[in-house]
Amino acid sequence: MFLIFTEPEGGTNDRHFFHYIFLVLAVGYLIFILAQNTSLFGSQSYLEITPAYVVEKRGHFKKKVAIHLQDVTGITFNNTTARFDLRDNTRCQLDLKLVRSRKSLKLVKEKIKEVADKHAIPVTDNSANNRR
Repeated sequence: MFLIFTEPEGGTNDRHFFHYIFLVLAVGYLIFILAQNTSLFGSQSYLEITPAYVVEKRGHFKKKVAIHLQDVTGITFNNTTARFDLRDNTRCQLDLKLVRSRKSLKLVKEKIKEVADKHAIPVTDNSANNRR
C-alpha cells in the first residue's frame, strides 16, 4: 500500500498495476483463510443418515465421505467413532464428535442401528457409558 501512495504525481507507469493485483490477491487470500477457519457461513460439518448411505462432511472446503450401506459388512461403535467394515476389506471411520449432545449422539447411534437392521449388517457397540 505504501508503494501505491508514494509514487510522484508525474509518474505515469504501469507499476501500480502490479501493486493493485498483489493487494487484491492478498485480500482474497485472507478472505479464503477466514472462510476456512471460522464459521462465517454457518456450520458446514454434518452427519447425514439415509436408508441407502451415511455421509460425513467435516468442513466448508472438505470432501464428503459417503458410505453406501450395500458395501458394508459390519459396523463398530466406539466412544467417538463409528467404524464401517466394507466388502473390499477396507475400513471407513466416521467421527461422532460432530454430534454435540449425548441425546443427539444416542439418536444417531439408534438411527444407524435401525438402518443396519434393514440391511442385515451386524453392529457392535464398544462404547463405554462414561458419566461426568
